[in-house]
Amino acid sequence: MNVVLVYRGRYHVREALDLETLAAVLRGGGHQVRLVYDPDAFGVTDNVFQVPVLARLLADDRRTIARILAARPDVVIFSVLTSTYAWCRAMAEQLKRRRPVPAVFLGLHPSLVPRRVMRDPFVDYTIVGEVEGVINDLLARLGGDVSSVANLWYRRGGEPVATHRAELVDLDALPLPDKDLFAPYASHRYSYSAMVSRGCPYHCTFCEETCSKRLYGSGYFRRKGVDTVLRELVAGKKRYGYREVIFKDSYLSGNRRWLGELMDRYRAEIGVPFKCFCTIVGFDAETARLLKEGGCYSIEFGLQTWNERVRRQVLGRRETNEEAFRAFGYCDKHRLRYDVDHMFNVPTETVEDHHFGAQCYRRLRNLGRVKVHFLVYHPTAEIVGHAVAAGDLPPDAADRLAEGEETDFYDQGRGRETTQRLVAGYAALYKILPLLPGSLFRWLLKGSRVRWLRLIPSPLVALLQALNALRSGDLRFAAYLHMYPAKVFHAWMATAPKPQGALQPDPCSVECEERPSATTSG
Repeated sequence: MNVVLVYRGRYHVREALDLETLAAVLRGGGHQVRLVYDPDAFGVTDNVFQVPVLARLLADDRRTIARILAARPDVVIFSVLTSTYAWCRAMAEQLKRRRPVPAVFLGLHPSLVPRRVMRDPFVDYTIVGEVEGVINDLLARLGGDVSSVANLWYRRGGEPVATHRAELVDLDALPLPDKDLFAPYASHRYSYSAMVSRGCPYHCTFCEETCSKRLYGSGYFRRKGVDTVLRELVAGKKRYGYREVIFKDSYLSGNRRWLGELMDRYRAEIGVPFKCFCTIVGFDAETARLLKEGGCYSIEFGLQTWNERVRRQVLGRRETNEEAFRAFGYCDKHRLRYDVDHMFNVPTETVEDHHFGAQCYRRLRNLGRVKVHFLVYHPTAEIVGHAVAAGDLPPDAADRLAEGEETDFYDQGRGRETTQRLVAGYAALYKILPLLPGSLFRWLLKGSRVRWLRLIPSPLVALLQALNALRSGDLRFAAYLHMYPAKVFHAWMATAPKPQGALQPDPCSVECEERPSATTSG
């Protein structure tokens, strides 16, 4: 069966990596797999530049439909986020007009609001939650009785119905991810992204992991065995010769025995620098030592705000500021660089919180970057209630979010205009903070001077961040800059005029077909 996967957005996120594993599962089931990918260059999911005018120039939905049809699909599978739901709906609707091929929606948004998604007549099936254990079963039954397929919503007599919930997938039993799926958009020769776990044991009110965990309960969080992790990384190194690894899991710390075994074998069998995510809660000197000796060059911590009340009551996070400084101190002791995730537009946060946060970041010795994000709401997230109570969202916000909203962590266009100007100024300050001399930093914090930083052109801010990356040895940021021109080039090529006549094949499909799959080579 010819299966076309459709995805829009950046590559270095969980959803794209999940598609690599899904592609390997599909090929293991005997299916042909093609990817139709819209990188959304300059759009809201672009983590370098968000330029709406350029995004509109490069967007070509007709070309996307043509690429899908050129693959002659027997089924089309859409990976859907809240931010891409409207786009995926439009693509599915246009596709149905051209060819009556079954459309399957899966991913975070359909998992959270499957009943809403099934109201769309051009969506035939919705898979809720984990897909790897049920997708081949569904494809074997397309056009017939699918009632025995788990995790599924379908129509019976015109009405949407749900099937039973499947057992959690055994992560160690999954095939190696097909890392060629996103070629030529994402090169793994410079940087290799890996997922070695699924879920998160914490309960942050805003997080997609918390939303997903409600589908399965506390057992949703689990990790791959060290043997499984090394099998993928060794195969990837042999195939691509990568210069670094980034573990994209919610956090790599927590289980010291598992981490110690992983670090011993990683150092011996892989031996390239890596970056990972860790939580402040439970991070200690021994964890810092294990990571440093294993080859870690930078850790990314989620903090989101320096206001402890907001962090605890609104975001559902347990760490205190004292624990944060202690964790950063352990990194300082072991000469580990660290980035800190900071989130703006959090309900009830004030300008004083932004001011205090800047002063706290200034105290950190080995801070690489403050990674600025903006709050994204998921339709079933607990934080929606906090935002409604604070007046940041309307009372019917959950219903509106279920309909889809084009926003992302890098999109700051939310809230009143005065609030946007204030937040934009502090966001710019946080992004360039490690480069600022002390005297200039103190001068900017006086009065309302920081507001004027919003006028700095985004390309200049990106350049300053790049200079800071060079200063701190941030391989991750360098990888983005290395890949970004290719991303824009392929987006432009997809919209360039083509000779009249036969449809041109999808360049990703051609390259993937010419080379053996990573699934079968490793």
